[in-house]
Amino acid sequence: PVTEIAEQAFLESPITAVKIGKNIREIGELAFGVCKKLSSVTWNQKCDVIPSDCFAECSNLTQFDFSNVKKIGLYAFYKSGLQEVYLTEKIEILDKGTFSGCSKLQSVTWHCQCDVIPVDCFSGCSNLTQFDFSNIKRIEKRAFSESGLQKVCLPQNIECIIEGAFSRCKTLSSVKWNCKCDVIPAYCFYMCPNLTNFDFTGIKKIEQDAFWKSGLISVTLSKGTAVYQNCFAFCESLTKVEWLSARNIEGNIFAGCKNIKEIYISDKVKNIEANAFVSSPNAEITFV
Repeated sequence: PVTEIAEQAFLESPITAVKIGKNIREIGELAFGVCKKLSSVTWNQKCDVIPSDCFAECSNLTQFDFSNVKKIGLYAFYKSGLQEVYLTEKIEILDKGTFSGCSKLQSVTWHCQCDVIPVDCFSGCSNLTQFDFSNIKRIEKRAFSESGLQKVCLPQNIECIIEGAFSRCKTLSSVKWNCKCDVIPAYCFYMCPNLTNFDFTGIKKIEQDAFWKSGLISVTLSKGTAVYQNCFAFCESLTKVEWLSARNIEGNIFAGCKNIKEIYISDKVKNIEANAFVSSPNAEITFV
């Protein structure tokens, strides 16, 4: 019997159903890639690795049983038609971009051993509105970029978040930052126009472009918070700034913020660049 399916073996074929028998021990990359009519897959217990791009662009594949899988490779389900994903405790590794571009994906249950959401894992999943982060320790680059998330609650188990994690999430309106990570990474909420409020309590550092063109209405920074370049640039809904930190205010932090009306600055700030608030000609500045 056949024991191996080679790379690209069924690439772009009109196959509609696949049953991986127990005789199959290895499957090559892109084996079923771009099989637009593929709607049914039965995966056996012997072959527990889904290789890179295996079901990429299988737009008719709406369901998949992951109960016999240990590892899912690079972009394995990229732009597939998956609507829900249940990741069991057996799964140890997920690679970059696993479910990226799955625009029909609505529900994810994350019970797997892997506690890291890899780079681009759910990027472009525009119908994924909620995610439970209770089993997660680390969120990699752009993990949820351009996803449909509406509310995000980051619990204490999360230790590290990498740049762009929630960038371009146009429907994101609520974030609870209760995690151990006290750094908001670069581009984290870049172009999130519906994110109007954020509690910066306990945050020690906000990296560059973290809230660039977001929907923030007000910003209150506590003592000691370090703020990097373009952090709040082009937040056109921003009307109030409370800078209680003793850190200097650089000229590009609030660039393009046209509608700031109230600015409260700690009297411990030693340096404010001349063009720090040049984009906000109607702002009233008060030192506190």
